[in-house]
Amino acid sequence: MLSDTYIDQIEMESICAGIRTYQVQLIPGLLQTEEYGRAVTVASRAWQTPEEIDQFVRVRLTRQERLAGESPIEYWAVLAEGVLHQQVGGTDVMRAQLHHLLAMAQRPNVTIQVLPFSRGAHSSMYGPYLLLSFPQMGSLDLVLTETPTGNIWMERETEVACYRALFDDARMAALPPTESLALIQRVVKEYRP
Repeated sequence: MLSDTYIDQIEMESICAGIRTYQVQLIPGLLQTEEYGRAVTVASRAWQTPEEIDQFVRVRLTRQERLAGESPIEYWAVLAEGVLHQQVGGTDVMRAQLHHLLAMAQRPNVTIQVLPFSRGAHSSMYGPYLLLSFPQMGSLDLVLTETPTGNIWMERETEVACYRALFDDARMAALPPTESLALIQRVVKEYRP
């Protein structure tokens, strides 16, 4: 069973023009492979039965269609370096997931950056978030933070402005996209069979 807040997220993603996200622990859902998504879903304990897990994974894969098609959204992900080293699902799953990241980054509407350990402390260290922007003139951005008990939406301009600044800090501290992809390619080698 999908939560109301997750259904809200799906609806907002279906009408937004762009998503910017910062992730500290895991690959963002829109960039996950099926196997990686299944491993995360099983570990979360939010879904108990195989049917619930299958449904959630299918929904996540369907959501990824927003990155393709006639009018794909602009998607910009900044990943803390630890995301690349967190062995979700084992070495085979991680190798496939990192190759998938590299492939997704080749799309003109997808930007992936890695914020390396060497950058030290930064303003986004407090946790993951998503910023959703909308095409309608005058529409406000929305911020989504995910927690184990549900999603939290923020829409007050002061909150949204804070998260915009956090994202700008994160992307400026992160490696440029080409250097980020080179780092991902180096990490892939750690997962060789």
